[in-house]
Amino acid sequence: MTDSSSDFIRRGRCWLFGDNVCNDGDMIPFHFVLAREQRPEILKDHSMIGLDPEFPKKAAPGDLVIAGRRFAQGNAHIQAFFALKGLGLSVAVESIPRSSLRNCINAGVLILPECAGITSTVHTGEDVEIDFETGKLTNHTRGNSHTYRPLDTALLQIIRRGGWEAHFRERLSTRCTA
Repeated sequence: MTDSSSDFIRRGRCWLFGDNVCNDGDMIPFHFVLAREQRPEILKDHSMIGLDPEFPKKAAPGDLVIAGRRFAQGNAHIQAFFALKGLGLSVAVESIPRSSLRNCINAGVLILPECAGITSTVHTGEDVEIDFETGKLTNHTRGNSHTYRPLDTALLQIIRRGGWEAHFRERLSTRCTA
């Protein structure tokens, strides 16, 4: 990603999921965790199929996953977030366990993690835009907007660089050349 704030703005179709979405099973089949698969290009075809078997075929880059409380609950495995990244999706949720939030950031997926009541502001298929830097969600279909607390700037920078590994390599490279 470049250093413009537009890197943090996504506009696309909303995909609404409710509360208690499980990491393993709902978001990604468990056998990918056991195989330690981490390539987004492989995982993307299996994203969210526990809830909607056709989801990877219907979702498009730039679309937004909106979910309720305890999104990505259960075991903290990163594969589900690599799958979302492979599809080019971003996320806004009412709540997410800390370990899953870390994995989302580490995978380089844009997220708004604390959006109280967000599931009542959108429906699947609506045209939604989120500025992840300011926390502003605009529902273009309904003509309304809401503002939520965005991630800290340091965490957004990790996502901007593509996740923890790219962030680490860039920091290491900078230190080695200094």
